[in-house]
Amino acid sequence: MAKVPVKKIAIVKPPATDFFKLPFEVFYSEHIAVTMMEFKSDIKVKKFEDIKIVHKEQGGSWGASFLCRQNNGPELYCCIKNYHDEVAPTWLDFLEEDNLEMNSGCDYSIVVEGREIKFVELSDEQQDEDSEEFIDIDSMDQCCSWTFLVYELGESCPDYLILDAEATRVKVNLDGFVLDGDDNPSDERIFNPKELKRDESEECENQEMWEAKSEWVKSILEKDFPKQKDKLRLSIHTE
Repeated sequence: MAKVPVKKIAIVKPPATDFFKLPFEVFYSEHIAVTMMEFKSDIKVKKFEDIKIVHKEQGGSWGASFLCRQNNGPELYCCIKNYHDEVAPTWLDFLEEDNLEMNSGCDYSIVVEGREIKFVELSDEQQDEDSEEFIDIDSMDQCCSWTFLVYELGESCPDYLILDAEATRVKVNLDGFVLDGDDNPSDERIFNPKELKRDESEECENQEMWEAKSEWVKSILEKDFPKQKDKLRLSIHTE
């Protein structure tokens, strides 16, 4: 009887997961500086000039995590190498934190000169209850649609990343090693940070503190004072 030839079946390996194109999370256990600002007034605000002060508070966050939903590659490089500018970029969304403490605050008056908006330190007269220029901050309420809140990642280093955050959720340290259930590095390595190219990470958008404040003011103008949105902007020379 003739032998029936054995049909060879090709084994096709699934393509390697490109983690540099998938959503990821980044976690910071240590302190991250936080800045919050809000506009206040003691009258009904009808135009931007009716805002009297901007109140600023600063503090810190611990155990904060962030999510990048739209990862094109440079974003993940940026987090691995910690190439952030002063504040968290717009492509990194805040998720949660273990603790937030705001421990200091101050107020600035608002000055509009031509098209430019400036936050200016209060003068002695504005803080003197016996002065005609006194600003009674305690009588003021928050106004406008949004509060400014930013996390200053520039001086902070993440503990770990969660790659493919919306599916397999692979937890790795900054050296690229997969972490086990006790956060100990395994022998499996997803990437080697020494082999990553800096120029690729520089393609992602970063954000300075002034840029973040400028976008906040712009959004307030568009939402609350649409007739002034093309007439006013935050000055580069502002607190």
